[in-house]
Amino acid sequence: MNRVTRYGGVFALMLCSAYAYGQDRPAQSDNQPVDVRIENLQFVPNDITVAPGTTIRWTNLDAFDHDITSGMSITGRKARGLKKTKFPDDRFASGLFGKNKSFSVTLDKPGEYTYYCNIHPFMTGKVTVQNPTEGATVNPLPK
Repeated sequence: MNRVTRYGGVFALMLCSAYAYGQDRPAQSDNQPVDVRIENLQFVPNDITVAPGTTIRWTNLDAFDHDITSGMSITGRKARGLKKTKFPDDRFASGLFGKNKSFSVTLDKPGEYTYYCNIHPFMTGKVTVQNPTEGATVNPLPK
């Protein structure tokens, strides 16, 4: 086997691997719980995409209480002059929970679920539930 053939085969293998790796996989579909940490007054990560039926578990690592309330919170300059800045949508609500405590919810229906901390309304996050094949794109091979 000459060097050109050998390196050509290696290049083809690398190209196929890169192509497969580059496929967008927007939703987790293994139904393992997805963890969101609450630390330093923020949700980490604050924007996740999961498959229907996935359980999301928020764990409070801060030294003080938080809660998880589904809906929208308006803060900062956008809130100026508003009489109401929190808009719960009653999809889920944890109640207060302290350090090293968790709250979990399983989301079955596709859609966007925004949430916030009722005590600290500047803490916001979003869960997008979509089927694993929705939104997937195929990257064309380079010419």
